[in-house]
Amino acid sequence: MILPESKELPVNLLAACFNKTSATYKFYWLLSILQAAENRTLKVTKRELFSRMISNAWFTVNYFNVSFGKQDLIQDAIRSINNFETITIDEKRETVFQKLLTT
Repeated sequence: MILPESKELPVNLLAACFNKTSATYKFYWLLSILQAAENRTLKVTKRELFSRMISNAWFTVNYFNVSFGKQDLIQDAIRSINNFETITIDEKRETVFQKLLTT
């Protein structure tokens, strides 16, 4: 994938993050940052970032029971959260996000 060049933004550094991707968390990380940017959030807390990452992967992991591989631990985090939170597997992403922000 070739990203457009920009004088104001070092796009090459962002693109380099995905050169050797063996874990899905990088994609969920980027998606979460983009979602925060869409909401015009200037500062993203770790709690918000992690809550977005988990909520984005929630349905895929729980419904399809996927494993992203041994070194990718996002599915382990989701399964752990699923053991003590009362969130259904087909809960809406925004609901999962809000629940994780407050627990």
